[in-house]
Amino acid sequence: MLRYWDGRQWTEQTQPKPSQTPTPRKGGVGKVLLILAAVLVVMGILGAVFGGGDKKDDKPAAAAATTTATTTHATTPRPTTTSAAPSSTTPPAAAAPTTTQAPAPAPRPAVPASDPRCAPANETLVALVESGFSASGLSLINGTVIDSGPYTFLGGTTVDTTGKMKNRSDVWVIANGAVYASTGGARNTTTWPKASAAPLKISPGDEIVQALDTCVVNLTR
Repeated sequence: MLRYWDGRQWTEQTQPKPSQTPTPRKGGVGKVLLILAAVLVVMGILGAVFGGGDKKDDKPAAAAATTTATTTHATTPRPTTTSAAPSSTTPPAAAAPTTTQAPAPAPRPAVPASDPRCAPANETLVALVESGFSASGLSLINGTVIDSGPYTFLGGTTVDTTGKMKNRSDVWVIANGAVYASTGGARNTTTWPKASAAPLKISPGDEIVQALDTCVVNLTR
């Protein structure tokens, strides 16, 4: 048995002899060809619609990619190499000198007496000599004495009420409670009689007067 498709249905027939093999109908083959042609036309249209659009779009995309690559290449900045600036040869500014306060001067040591016989005078003898000043407001400082038996030699520095020195050193001689002026300043600033006159007759150049005068001068330095 043989089955044939006539375009609408299958038909079963007994196998003919070789010389009697039936040929397919022309009408059925024609329809198959028409269907195939229609499918190809549809595929061609679809390909033209979708495939052609892709090809057109590819060209602008490719062109855009090329333009972007060119622009990127053109605008890519070259790496700048910064060389280190030469170091300045200007020396650093000198540090401002620090101001150091000068140390306070050490206290002046006590000046030893020029003569071992010199000793501080007591206030009673100093007040006795001061009572003979001819000008008010004068007083004695650095009172020093040398006791030589019957006479007491008293020296001192004459200052005013402000402490300003009038005479650096003067010497008086005290004998039996009486005061006598020996040096020139002592004679000029006090009313005491001269020691060089009688009864003492002790001159300003007397050895004890000079020793006591030196002791007082050293105390004022």
